[in-house]
Amino acid sequence: MSAAQAHQTGDELPGRIAALAAPLAEVEQVELLDVEVKGQRGGRIVRLTADADGGLDIDRIAAVSRSVGDALDDLIDGAYTLEVTSPGADRPLKTARDFARNVGRDIRVQRTAGSDGPGEVVGKLVDASDESITLNVKGRSTTVGLAEIDHGKVVLPW
Repeated sequence: MSAAQAHQTGDELPGRIAALAAPLAEVEQVELLDVEVKGQRGGRIVRLTADADGGLDIDRIAAVSRSVGDALDDLIDGAYTLEVTSPGADRPLKTARDFARNVGRDIRVQRTAGSDGPGEVVGKLVDASDESITLNVKGRSTTVGLAEIDHGKVVLPW
């Protein structure tokens, strides 16, 4: 994660945290998606949004929290609360990695305006590469280029 991807709060702290936390998260095979810092010195909340292939379980969250927390003690002055969270089920899927993490799940893809084919495609994600995704739509294989996708969403079972 680059400093530019960190959620900005008017200072450079989120970027500095991202630069420190991303490699530590990678050791745990976790991708850092966003850094958000709220509050003032002495009472800050540092929220790291992360994800991993197969999802985040409590053990991975705890491992990332421990390693990043130890490192942040030298970076952040005063008291802070560290939160490590997953992005949530309703997070839009946009990148090849987002789609690859969700192979095997039912997803809804919204194509960009002007794309060939229907504007929305719903099916089971069976493959994802750097260029395209393949869905099983009612028993038929449908491939959609990533360049044609505005966003996708996991179809929740309820």
